[in-house]
Amino acid sequence: MNSDKKSDKDILQRPIVLVGMMGCGKSALGKSLSGALECPLYDCDDLIVEEQGKPITQIFADEGEKTFRTLEQEKMQYLLGRGACVISTGGGAVTVAGIMKNIKARAISVWLRCDVDTILERLGDDDTRPLLQCDNPRKKLEELLSARESLYAQADIHVDNTSNDIQGVVNTIIQELRT
Repeated sequence: MNSDKKSDKDILQRPIVLVGMMGCGKSALGKSLSGALECPLYDCDDLIVEEQGKPITQIFADEGEKTFRTLEQEKMQYLLGRGACVISTGGGAVTVAGIMKNIKARAISVWLRCDVDTILERLGDDDTRPLLQCDNPRKKLEELLSARESLYAQADIHVDNTSNDIQGVVNTIIQELRT
């Protein structure tokens, strides 16, 4: 097929937006995917932290989750206009009214599926996740995944990322983009 002859960077026509639970690998895969596609990577959470001058946990503590989600929506609106790039979202970005609709209209979305056990293993003692600062992180993750799964499922491409094979997952995403 003629499209198979395109270089990896030539298959990128719109932003690629990575969605999924915290700890599913959006940041790590985003770096590898943007490298393979020779395009910029924008990590929405990192940009918000940089602009606000404080970590997400502090934004949640000082101003609340609602304020953070508003910042997230504004940042995603901006990033979706940046052209060919890879965007790593926060795990809860899809819960904001309009963000997933905007992503669907302006980008190609990729859901990085991951089970709760793998997420817990990857996050370890990470204390930068405000929603997991609770007595039972496993239960909280299960609740969040249950509430968000139908939103993540709206993504154009679904990829299992329970393995630690970043290059394999990147190759799968690129193959999906070619079809």
